[in-house]
Amino acid sequence: MAELELVIREAEPQDAKSLIDFLNQVGQESDYMTLDDAGILMTEEQMSSFIQHQAASDNQIYLIALLDDAIAGLVSITADFHERIRHIGQVFIVVKRAFWNQGLGKFLLEEAIDWAENSGVIRRLELTVQVRNERAVHLYQAFGFEIEGVQKRAYLKEGKFLDVYLMGKLID
Repeated sequence: MAELELVIREAEPQDAKSLIDFLNQVGQESDYMTLDDAGILMTEEQMSSFIQHQAASDNQIYLIALLDDAIAGLVSITADFHERIRHIGQVFIVVKRAFWNQGLGKFLLEEAIDWAENSGVIRRLELTVQVRNERAVHLYQAFGFEIEGVQKRAYLKEGKFLDVYLMGKLID
């Protein structure tokens, strides 16, 4: 089997359409995400603007993983501009189903944490993950994220409420 070339880089405005297509696809592939059949609900212009905003910020980043030039995963850290909380980064990570359990999520998370540690701004990372997503919980814990709480009825799937863990990692 041929090996694929992996490139992890910051998203660029010209990636907007590919990112929308990717997010719409993974939203249908996984019921661990808040995305559903409605999709990302962003136009190319809105996505391009979002990417530019993150790129211009010193406390945000949007990284994509390309395998042979196709988006296979992404990780982003978004943060507020208000001085009192701009040090807190919200982590969002997703990998296309075809690449689950192959270490891509680990690579993306490593890159995001490394960026946060070197940002000079981010001092705390936060994320939410469904309690039932044991593989993801294990991955986050392996990188030093701790379960800080449980949000009850945080997610609705087929008429059933699901809980999510609130997880955090201090960057020192």
